[in-house]
Amino acid sequence: MITLLFYMTVKPGREDEFAALAKEMMSSTHAEDEGCINYSIHRQSDSAREFVLYEQWRDQAAVSGHLDRLFAAIGRDRFMAFFESTRAVRYDVLT
Repeated sequence: MITLLFYMTVKPGREDEFAALAKEMMSSTHAEDEGCINYSIHRQSDSAREFVLYEQWRDQAAVSGHLDRLFAAIGRDRFMAFFESTRAVRYDVLT
């Protein structure tokens, strides 16, 4: 299983637009992407520009398929244009 946290700081004034897109992304990911275990985007309670995506996938092929579909639908450049900064961190399950 692959667990990722994707931290995002949205550019000023684009918070609501990104929040609407995030809701669409969550819905389409759960409906369309094989191997999705968990995919949820959260907004920081005290900062409307700070978001985190918590995602878990069966394997790397599922992650790759998701990104291919997502960027084909939204456009990688359009998606990344929302952000002032991002940081992706991969986590391993303790066994």
